[in-house]
Amino acid sequence: PELHLWGTGVARITRHPQFVGQTLWSAAHGAWLGTSVTAVTMLLLVAHHAFSVVHGDARLRAKHGDRFDELEATTSVVPFAAILEGRQQLPDDYWKEWLRGPYLVILVATLGAYFAHPYFQAFAAILSTTPLEPGGLLG
Repeated sequence: PELHLWGTGVARITRHPQFVGQTLWSAAHGAWLGTSVTAVTMLLLVAHHAFSVVHGDARLRAKHGDRFDELEATTSVVPFAAILEGRQQLPDDYWKEWLRGPYLVILVATLGAYFAHPYFQAFAAILSTTPLEPGGLLG
């Protein structure tokens, strides 16, 4: 797929929506489960995404030079920071930027995962520490 350096749509809010989403998801699941294993796992997931933010921006800068610098000047990693700092402005009809197929796919997938949580939990309940143990999924 072709990469577009757009500063519209979700990029007006944050240049790295997957990082922001993973951070929020990890915080919610870490708080919900509250175990040390979950805390470490969530920390590693967020660290992986933070690494991707830094190195992804470096790759984009190396490949696109001034075009990326212009995008970086009008967007931010921190949600809404560029808007609050006046580097980005929401047009009156900003909602039209969200009427695109990929955003619909993300919305449907997110809602699907949310409503499937009871099934995820039911499946997890039948798993044992090791699937090969008696009573485990494969035991």
